[in-house]
Amino acid sequence: MKGKFKAFAEKLKTIKHIELIVLAGVICIALLVWLGISEKDEGGLTSPTYSESASITEEEERLQSLLESISGVGECSVMITYSQDGTAEGVVVSAQGADDMKIKLKIIDVVCTLLDVDGGKIKVYKKN
Repeated sequence: MKGKFKAFAEKLKTIKHIELIVLAGVICIALLVWLGISEKDEGGLTSPTYSESASITEEEERLQSLLESISGVGECSVMITYSQDGTAEGVVVSAQGADDMKIKLKIIDVVCTLLDVDGGKIKVYKKN
């Protein structure tokens, strides 16, 4: 094993400007590692872009409109929270008809169906 390594080292010495080639390789590897770490650090801290924020608001408005079209719900407001991968994580609805348990259950059923959110992560309150 030592003999093979010595032979390899001797071959490397015969290559012109081997020091520069090795240095360039080390710099390239260091640069790639640094870029990979930078992208990973920034990935968890990015805030939604304007288009993502607009679509979130649009989804809340669409859900609000649908809920208000259901008999007994009345005027309502909707807020949806999202995980980092963009899936709905929790929903809060305030609705005029939420004091009626049947209406409250309808609201929860609609939100569960549309957003695939567990019923325990949906809160429905009476709107003033």
